[in-house]
Amino acid sequence: MKFKEFSISSGTVTALEEMGYSDATEVQEKTIPLILRGEDLMVRSQTGTGKTAAFGIGLIDIILKDRSRKALVVAPTRELAAQITNELRSIARHHRLDIFAVYGGIGMGRQTALIRRGFDIIIATPGRLLDHMHQGTLRLDAVNCIVLDEADRMLDMGFKPDIDRIMNKVARDRQVLLFSATFDSQIVGIARSYLSSPQSVEVGPVGKIEKIDEEFITLSRAEKLEKLHEVLKRETMSRALVFVSSKRGVESVCKKLNANGIDAHFVHGGRTQGQRERTVRGFQEGAFRILVATDVAARGLHIEDISHVINYDQADSNDMYTHRIGRTGRMGKGGKAITFVETDPLPKGPRGRFANRASGGYGQRPSSGGYGQRPQSGGYDQRPSSGGYGNRPSHGGHATRYGGGESHERSESSGQEGGRRPFSSGYRNRPRDQRHRRRQ
Repeated sequence: MKFKEFSISSGTVTALEEMGYSDATEVQEKTIPLILRGEDLMVRSQTGTGKTAAFGIGLIDIILKDRSRKALVVAPTRELAAQITNELRSIARHHRLDIFAVYGGIGMGRQTALIRRGFDIIIATPGRLLDHMHQGTLRLDAVNCIVLDEADRMLDMGFKPDIDRIMNKVARDRQVLLFSATFDSQIVGIARSYLSSPQSVEVGPVGKIEKIDEEFITLSRAEKLEKLHEVLKRETMSRALVFVSSKRGVESVCKKLNANGIDAHFVHGGRTQGQRERTVRGFQEGAFRILVATDVAARGLHIEDISHVINYDQADSNDMYTHRIGRTGRMGKGGKAITFVETDPLPKGPRGRFANRASGGYGQRPSSGGYGQRPQSGGYDQRPSSGGYGNRPSHGGHATRYGGGESHERSESSGQEGGRRPFSSGYRNRPRDQRHRRRQ
C-alpha cells in the first residue's frame, strides 16, 4: 500500500518520499489507520519492521488535525530516544511541530527551557522524565497520547514502577499505543491496566527473524579473541556489531582488535552521552564498520545495513538473543548472526572479581545478589561529579532520590539506580558514633 493512499497530510507523504519511502510496511499498513481513528493498540512487531514510522506518522497527523493534542513517547534507552526523535523530525519536516528528546547524560537546563516553550511530541526515557516531573518542570496532565515503545525491554530493565508513575499522571482521556517484540504476561498486565479496549496487531513470526542466517561456533574462552579476528577478516560485511557482556570486556576486546589492525570502536553505558552519540553517528555514517557494544545497543541502535551480529559473549536469555540478532535482517533484508559457544563457561550464580575474565570484564550482578559491574574509576558505583554518593539538593540537607541527574536511570545489567548507591546503608545514615570508627 502506498503512503499517499492513507488519510495523511500531503506534507507527510512528501517527507516520506524524500526519505526514500513510498510503500508502507506490514506494521505500518495495519496500525496507521487504527491510530488515526483514535484506537488504543497492542502491537507485537520485531525491530526493523518500520514501527517507529508507524506510530510517528500517526502521531504527527493526529496533532495536525487537533493542535490541542500532546504526545509522549517513552523508550528504554537514550540511543533509542535520540533515534526516534530524529526520525519523527524527518517525517514532520514540512510541518511546524515542536519535537524534542528528554533523556539523561546531559544537563537538565536546556531540556527545561524547551519544555517551558511548549511541545507537541516529547520522546523520553523513564528516568529523566520522572526527574522533570518531581522537580516540577514537566506536567503530564496535558499529554493525551502516549506511546510505550519496546515495552518488553523497559520491563526487563526494571522500569515497571516508573511506567506506573508516568501512566498515573497523564490525562485520563488518552490514547495509548503499546509496541513490543513479545506479548508475555507482564505486557498483557500493562495492557489491562492502562489500555481501553485495545486493538491487537501482530506482525511477523514470534521469536527469531527468518531471514537471519545463524551460525554457532564452539570454542574455549581462550580461543575467542583469535576466532573473532578470523571471522572479521573472513566474512564479507558492510557493518558488524559485536556484543560483549561487560563494559570492561567491551573495552578490552576493542583495544585488542585495534592492536591487530582492525578499526573498531566501542559503546557502553559507562561512556558520556556525547561520546556515545559521536560513536553511534560514526557507525551510522560509515566512518568505521565494526562496533563493540554491551546490551545497551541491543535495543537502542536502529541502524540500517548491519550485515553481521557477533555474540562474542552469549546473551543472558532467549529474548535478549532475539533482540541482539534483530540488529541485522532489518526491513526485509538478510543478515547473519554468529554466536561463540564456550566449552568451558564460567559457572552462573554470584560471581566475583574474576568472572568473565576471558573478555576482560567483571561479572554482571545476578538477580539473586552478588557483585555488580565495577566501573573503571573504582568502587561499586560511579559517584556523580558533584561528589558524594548522591546529589545534594540546592537548599541543603540530605541528598534526595530525585535530586537532579538521572535518579531513575537504570544500570545496564543490574536494573539499579544508575550512578549512585541508595542511602539506606550509606555513610550518612550511620549513627554518629559509628561514622569515624575506622579512624580510631
